[in-house]
Amino acid sequence: MQRAVRVVLATVLVLAAVVGVTSFRAPLLRDWRDWRDASDLVPGLLRVQPGLQGSVSLGNGVYVQLTSDGLLVTRQSATVFRSVVHGAPFTAALGHLEWRADDDTTGPGAGWAAHDGPRWHVREVVDHALGNVTVTGRDLRAASVRYTGHVFADAPDGPLARAFSLTVTRRARDSRVLLDIDVPGVDAVALHSFRRNGYVFRGAGAQRGELLLRQGRYPILTRGTDVGADLTASLAPVPVIFSSASTGFALDSRAYAVLDLRHGGRVDATLWQSRLQARLYDGTPVQLVTQHASDAALMHQLPGWATSGAVVSVRGGPQRVLDTALKLVGADAALAAVLIRDGGERRRYPDWHRLVDRLAAKDVRVLTSVAPSLAVAPRAGGPDDEPQLLATARDRGYLVTGRAGGPITVRTPDADVGSVRGELIDLTNPDAVRWYTEVLTRRMRTERLSGWAVLGGDELPDDARLARGDPLTEHNAWPRRWAAIVRQACVQSGRPDCLLLQVTADERTPASVGSFGIGRQEADWSQRGLGGALAATVNAGISGLTITHSAVGGSHEPTGWWKGGGRSDELLERWTELEVFGPLLVTADGDHPADLPQVWNSPDRLVAFARMSRVFATLAAYRRSTVLQASRDGLPVVRPLWLAEPGLTQASTGSQFLFGDTFVVAPVLTKGQRSVDVALPPGRWVELFTGVVHDIGPARSREPGQPGSGEAPDPETTLAAPQNVRIDAPLGQPVVLYRANDRNGARVRAALVTSGLLPGGEPARP
Repeated sequence: MQRAVRVVLATVLVLAAVVGVTSFRAPLLRDWRDWRDASDLVPGLLRVQPGLQGSVSLGNGVYVQLTSDGLLVTRQSATVFRSVVHGAPFTAALGHLEWRADDDTTGPGAGWAAHDGPRWHVREVVDHALGNVTVTGRDLRAASVRYTGHVFADAPDGPLARAFSLTVTRRARDSRVLLDIDVPGVDAVALHSFRRNGYVFRGAGAQRGELLLRQGRYPILTRGTDVGADLTASLAPVPVIFSSASTGFALDSRAYAVLDLRHGGRVDATLWQSRLQARLYDGTPVQLVTQHASDAALMHQLPGWATSGAVVSVRGGPQRVLDTALKLVGADAALAAVLIRDGGERRRYPDWHRLVDRLAAKDVRVLTSVAPSLAVAPRAGGPDDEPQLLATARDRGYLVTGRAGGPITVRTPDADVGSVRGELIDLTNPDAVRWYTEVLTRRMRTERLSGWAVLGGDELPDDARLARGDPLTEHNAWPRRWAAIVRQACVQSGRPDCLLLQVTADERTPASVGSFGIGRQEADWSQRGLGGALAATVNAGISGLTITHSAVGGSHEPTGWWKGGGRSDELLERWTELEVFGPLLVTADGDHPADLPQVWNSPDRLVAFARMSRVFATLAAYRRSTVLQASRDGLPVVRPLWLAEPGLTQASTGSQFLFGDTFVVAPVLTKGQRSVDVALPPGRWVELFTGVVHDIGPARSREPGQPGSGEAPDPETTLAAPQNVRIDAPLGQPVVLYRANDRNGARVRAALVTSGLLPGGEPARP
């Protein structure tokens, strides 16, 4: 056996040498290591003393029932939560976490230039799993019930047994249900909820692997998504998940957690701390999503100027920036701003204010980038005062330190080589926060900026020493702390309408952010590039990041044998078509912009982008209404059809989305594709770009499946199947439809015809 293993390993190494060590090992060894280092806390037996079994009322129609079958919570006769059948509702564990960054993203040398952020990995070490639960006490109050007992491995009075309390509370303001499991002395608690075959799930933050989550593990850990990283690595993970049974839950913690869908019959939510608190949701899909967004944080509205024109990334000096802007404006593109990633360096931009004036004369604003760390040596793109700022931060003790007492080293963005060494500002230090807020306020005023690309937020290591708090919980909270500083700088500088393009987020970050951007995407068609942009955007939106976009073109050129084709005219055009029907139209200029196709640097690309930017501008009034709805009610701008059509099968509508309430969009995400299949609900539908009308009959009903264990049957076997329509999708003609009686849709089509972007004529039938 050992000889066979050695032969396989030798073969892998030989292949790695042939195709490139880093390109081969990344997808294989990383996935294997993730599987190896994952824990699996299996539910044990549940025993409830006879006098404690049965149903209790918490008022307003909320009932809690705990028996040997498990925990059941209902509200107005609808299931809010059910634990795994015939098993304990939770498992506790004794163990620890081992954090590290991938080998090819740490240390000196080329790794620093190849990546712009760490890809954290966590090994979950479980020394003892305490899976059996015995309930010996119950305390019922007006709106809560508290169960007590022991969780153990072998015996309730054994040396590893731990006392626990499990409390279910009806929240007074809205009768939503809260779950609190407290097991002092343990290191992790796993909640086991019931799952029927066929259930699909949504959420978990910006997950790009698939629109419908069916299996796999989703670590709630803010971490970079470098080349080859597994698809569950996310810069914006959120511990919330919704099921097709119209229930859901969110963990109320900043600690490392995992949402695990690998097992039939159950969903596990493991939180690595001794107390697990969860908010339980039930109702229609809209109620699930809006309730969670309200509980977490609602996003800021976007500034009006950003919803009516593109934000184009360009760098390379003042002449290149100005020439690009003039070229776009000359082509009649709707250009709102330029994002100049290297704009802080005055050697590169010696007459910055003149450049800003010339752009302002064309009604074009300027954004640069900002990070929560300071480079240890001058970096491309500046800012020029960074060495002085770093010296001040060191002298005043404003930096995050390590175990040895000195400042830790992290990646700081560099406009030319990806990233360089920097030192991280301690965002838990109130004095450091006030100081850096003032630094950014002055920068925004003096450079006359209209916003920033807000980079970073995933750098904090587990061994950091902070002014306040534990780095194991502060790591996931870093994006919200960083976002609050940048937002405050906008307010103090007199620019409350600034545009902040944040790339990292947690559940509470939306309170300070105008838009979240899907970061570090490959410039290709793969799931790490355009192919995963829609999934990440939709999952982020229903997870509370309601105003989310991806940058046209992707930020990284793919490398290795799995790369998906790289940038091309077709990729840029399809990506633009996708983003036009969303909150923002932002382009990325990539790792090496001078060598890459850009939306402006060929006549054909320029014409195509300019036209679609005018389509984006024509949608401005409608877009603002969707942004207002997102910031006020918590409904995402880009949303799944599930929110509007919960009676249709989830799988049938998974490749399309709703832009607000009106438009069904079926994007092309595959190279060479020239038509799409659209699943349409019943009604009369009009193609926005052609005027073709489709009359869709009633959805096909399906025979109910056989229920089991007293539960509802498999949703995918009972929901109606919509009618599929194949529609041509040539380049420049996105597949977008609206109901014939929808006034917003009719207004937008009329405006596109009036502006000359579409030919006129009466709607026609296919």
